[in-house]
Amino acid sequence: MIRRLFRIVILVSFLIPLTEKQIWGQEFPWSLQYITNMHTLNPAFVGIWDQAGFMFATRTNWVGITGAPLIQQFSYHTPFIDQTSGVGLNIQRKNFGREKRFYFTGDYSYQVRLNLNHYLRFGLRAGIVNFDNNLSDYQTYPDHIPDPEYTTDVRLYNMSVFGLGAVYFSEDFFMSISVPQIINNTFKVNRNTFSSSKEFQTIYLYGGYVFKLPQSIRLRSDLLIIGTAGKPVYFDASALIYLPVGLQLGISLRNNGEACFSCQYTMQNKLKIGYAADYVLSSDIRKYQLGTHEIVIGYDINLSKSKIVVLHNF
Repeated sequence: MIRRLFRIVILVSFLIPLTEKQIWGQEFPWSLQYITNMHTLNPAFVGIWDQAGFMFATRTNWVGITGAPLIQQFSYHTPFIDQTSGVGLNIQRKNFGREKRFYFTGDYSYQVRLNLNHYLRFGLRAGIVNFDNNLSDYQTYPDHIPDPEYTTDVRLYNMSVFGLGAVYFSEDFFMSISVPQIINNTFKVNRNTFSSSKEFQTIYLYGGYVFKLPQSIRLRSDLLIIGTAGKPVYFDASALIYLPVGLQLGISLRNNGEACFSCQYTMQNKLKIGYAADYVLSSDIRKYQLGTHEIVIGYDINLSKSKIVVLHNF
């Protein structure tokens, strides 16, 4: 009954982006390929696989627009020998115009076995973020008159990062929840107040199911729901097909009028190369930019020859 209900929810979620006409601004995960790198959304996924892995990703938003966000990340994750816990390390850089953020965080997860095929896993993320913004470089007036709100630069200001997550899963489906930032950082520079309250008020609900098809092909359907205080609920419905040759093809439809296409190829030596592109379908902004593009390179390290019951399909 639960699985049937979950399938209906996924099906309905695919229809939402097709009928939605209003464009909503919303926070969204930095990675376009989060569906194959779920530890970027939820620290509970760290160590859930039976192998360690490296990942490097770079994402360029709205190609063609000056000062558009540029986001890069390096991460490492590994399970412990008993496979019931895992750790991860994340180094991330975000540039938004002249604003720069550098993250250094660590993840920890612990797994509880509920019965023969079902598990519950908890995750913790903690670290620091370094904030830098050259406010004096902004030209807010065409005649270059100095603005008193932008006379003092923010240099190397450190803030704390603390997030929580949990995931309930079996071999072919999962449901998770995470809050990326529990601590509300606030500080003042000159007359401006900077705050991470929006991150503090954002919750990610995420679920997925894998359908087994003939010829060892698998189809995975996902639904991501993002809730932020003071903003409409955000939906992202995704489908990912796994081919036995190591190729993965995916598509995501969002209720803000965007579509994302992704592909990833895993070589026999466990080297993974992925590419994703995001395009706006229902807004005039598409005339001024060439979409958002992301490249991911990963490498998996087998720690044990024994196969355990975890989310190999995810």
